[in-house]
Amino acid sequence: MSRARLTDPEQLKSLLGIPFTPEQIACITAPPAPQVIVAGAGSGKTTVMAARVVWLAGTGQVAPEQVLGLTFTNKAAAELSERVRKALVKAGVTDPDAMDPTGPGAAHPDSVPGEPLISTYHSFAGRLLTDHGLRIGLEPTARLLTGAARFQLAARVLREAPGPYPSLTGTFSTLVSDLLALDGELAEHLVGPARLRDFDAGLLDALGRAKLSNADLRKVPEAAAARRELTELVTRYRAVKSERDLLDFGDQIALSARLARTRPEVGAILRDQYRVVLLDEYQDTSVAQRILLSHLFGNGTGHPVTAVGDPCQAIYGWRGASVANLDDFPEHFPHADGRPADRLALSENRRSGGRLLDLANGLAAPLRVMHEGVEALRPAPGAERDGVVRCALLP
Repeated sequence: MSRARLTDPEQLKSLLGIPFTPEQIACITAPPAPQVIVAGAGSGKTTVMAARVVWLAGTGQVAPEQVLGLTFTNKAAAELSERVRKALVKAGVTDPDAMDPTGPGAAHPDSVPGEPLISTYHSFAGRLLTDHGLRIGLEPTARLLTGAARFQLAARVLREAPGPYPSLTGTFSTLVSDLLALDGELAEHLVGPARLRDFDAGLLDALGRAKLSNADLRKVPEAAAARRELTELVTRYRAVKSERDLLDFGDQIALSARLARTRPEVGAILRDQYRVVLLDEYQDTSVAQRILLSHLFGNGTGHPVTAVGDPCQAIYGWRGASVANLDDFPEHFPHADGRPADRLALSENRRSGGRLLDLANGLAAPLRVMHEGVEALRPAPGAERDGVVRCALLP
């Protein structure tokens, strides 16, 4: 099958059988340059990302295998991979016989020739360390800890720690979970244990000279003291991981961010390999992930990176995500001439009727004003009065 050559967005609508809206077409056919798409709920962002790959490949601007797509979960990666694969075949851009429909898809670290690589952020970081970890002294024998093995190792560290730890008063299992959570948070924010200990020492000193006038304020020094002791356990836990050549997901992101930040040649290699990059659910990325991605594909290179997300759907701050990554994308991934990246929007919701959207838009109004580029959701034409909203006060 010869590769199709698209010249008009109407061809894309016809080939994929999707009546794209004008704002979807604007996102799909935007030039290959840094841009962020603020995609509201139900606005078809996955469909748009798949169609964008088809448009760029079908117009000859990029080969399918030069596209890198990253998202959070294996399920989301598999869905995006399947959407892209089917769209490329349907548009006649790729040969279906050249692809393996029974393969593991997005979760597999090696893409099929002629097919985009679509992976999770963590899998991408792991692959980066496998290929380039020696550049920062990481041995290729390092093994990734499973969730259960991570808990067991942390429990052993806690049992063997000399102590005493008078401020750590929780149950054993709670302390193990707290230890792992703090280790992960430090990794996601690229903050070392020593820096956190210094901060807590200063905080405790300042609180010791302050008048703590209520019960909530009096809990702060208790929390800081407990965290300082927990930070010592994190240091021990990290030492054990290092001695045994063990990594967890937090280590993967932190080390890959260090690799990207200190070895610019790695970014040059990847930018040459992947001419277009798609970043899904970007509002849920952490500080470390942003540093990783911006040093590989941003920081003034002008590389064609499209981030997609919605700051009003940022729900993972508790695990280290920073919605500021989406808000500040134009500055982190500027054009080569220094101009901030373009900001586009998807705001037509085809999932819900106008009555529900009116209610949702009213409730979300204070949230929208906190973030640039977020528009109120609109119903599809003709659906302005669809749906029923009922409220009840129940016992």
